[in-house]
Amino acid sequence: MAGIDLVKKVRLLIEKLEMLKPGDKVLAGVSGGSDSIALLHILWILKDDLQIFPVVAHLNHQLRGEEAKEDARSVREFSKKLELPCYIEEADVKSYHKSSGLSLQEACREIRFSFFEQLAGKLGAGRVALGHHADDQAETILLNLLRGAGISGLKGISYVRGLFIRPLLEIRRREIEKYCLQHNLPVRQDSSNLKPVYTRNRIRLNLLPLLEREYNPQIVNTLVQLGNLCSEEDAYLEELAMINLEKIKTNEKKNGMVVLDNNMLRELSAPLCRRVLRLAWNEATGETKELSYHHVDKLMELLHKKAGGRVMILPRRIRALKTNNFLQFSREAEPASVLPYKRSLIVPGVTYIPEIDLRIQAEVIDISDAPPFSEMSSNEALLDYDLVKHPLFVRRRVEGDVFSPFGLGGTMKLKKFLIDSKIARYKRDRIPLVVCGDDIVWVGGLRLSQDWKVTGGTVNCLYLQILGSSAATA
Repeated sequence: MAGIDLVKKVRLLIEKLEMLKPGDKVLAGVSGGSDSIALLHILWILKDDLQIFPVVAHLNHQLRGEEAKEDARSVREFSKKLELPCYIEEADVKSYHKSSGLSLQEACREIRFSFFEQLAGKLGAGRVALGHHADDQAETILLNLLRGAGISGLKGISYVRGLFIRPLLEIRRREIEKYCLQHNLPVRQDSSNLKPVYTRNRIRLNLLPLLEREYNPQIVNTLVQLGNLCSEEDAYLEELAMINLEKIKTNEKKNGMVVLDNNMLRELSAPLCRRVLRLAWNEATGETKELSYHHVDKLMELLHKKAGGRVMILPRRIRALKTNNFLQFSREAEPASVLPYKRSLIVPGVTYIPEIDLRIQAEVIDISDAPPFSEMSSNEALLDYDLVKHPLFVRRRVEGDVFSPFGLGGTMKLKKFLIDSKIARYKRDRIPLVVCGDDIVWVGGLRLSQDWKVTGGTVNCLYLQILGSSAATA
């Protein structure tokens, strides 16, 4: 009886949110786990009543060897039993993860969603059904809360977004597992979900059970309700922000440039202004991704500065220029590739690096004349001169570079450091590296190496400063 009730619950949600309509071909993303297998079985049960045509899609991420191959075989056999078409593909996620700079989980998600979208387009499927459930929603909301998200993050996973629908989003994991047992469905267990190495897994395995046991037995349902409330309020505020964006935009729009009226922007309430700024960035990039709180906060500061002519560089190569009357969002031109170079660093003196059109000034100063660290910008570095072995050079990064970032402890690959520092790929070759032999002394504008740091015993300092292009002083 419980199985029938679960099918009814899913059908009611599908009808309430108009997830499917008669005649729809729906692609079911099936990993082999209990949630996706239950979803597929329920869609199969409802296919005649809803007049839909389910199709099975499975992607092997090639991360778990034979276990992943067995998942694919199990999905294929179950699809055959249900007499449903099944499409299985493999993807080298590990290589994409390394080349893209994304985390492994983000790389998996990008490739998986791309697979679903492309297959849906090829088959003419109007919807892609995914097996996210209420516990997934609660985990997502908690994860976003821990990251400091606002209303947009606390709404959690969308029930319907573009092609994608999630008919199980109000069903608990235990209900789904019980359903699978009752119907003797072939469920596979992804061993990576049991390892507390990812934050989401720790929330699932440790935090949520603790909250449910010690604080609120209904915590999952409570978080789902919170997500629904935030989703409604977010949709309202987003619509309001879009209306205001259209009012504040000027007619001047060339090559993707978005120009906003400063005075009208400043008249908006802070919450609404933040959303308008983010939407302007979205329009300039052509993307729907969220601009971080940090970047929006810096834009708010830029907006309220009195002087014009201020510039801020945002993600996706967007340049925000504040003039006296306008705030302009435009895309930076793709810089030319930087050829490998290695130049002697003049100490003391100024070294010009034509490949990146920058100058580095080097001075030897007494520790008593050194500027306080609290007053130094990221374009300045202070190191113990007596630890330096000459000559010093400035060069471009090369494959395999490692260094010991000050304050982080130990050594790490330069590539990982740049990725963790959110440095765009196209900017990485333009960062000057001050080196001593094969050792990196300073990643220009970012971080000094631990090995040359100033200590209580330092007498002489090498003071380095990036001055910008030679044209700037002409």
